[in-house]
Amino acid sequence: MAVVSLDVFKKHVRADDFADDDDYLTELLETAESAVIKATNRSKDELEQMEGKFPPMLKHAMMMLAAHWYNQRESVSTVQMHAVPDALQALIKPFRKLVDDSGKNEI
Repeated sequence: MAVVSLDVFKKHVRADDFADDDDYLTELLETAESAVIKATNRSKDELEQMEGKFPPMLKHAMMMLAAHWYNQRESVSTVQMHAVPDALQALIKPFRKLVDDSGKNEI
């Protein structure tokens, strides 16, 4: 089950009355969920157990990342970009587990 519902995300990107992009938005959400969870070096189950539910900060990070991809569909732009990664790191960092280079031992 997805951490963030399509309906919630569509409100976030102000597309709640537009269904043409639903499949694309779902794909972006799934990819953002995977990226955010991977960035924490924890499993989805481990994150859910930390607060008794999936942390709202990480849900917001997923929506921010997916929204960024939705609004910036190309890898290069002539428009000045704003630093989304800094905001994402602020949301993800408190949940990140530090591990050694092997990825097996917690630091």
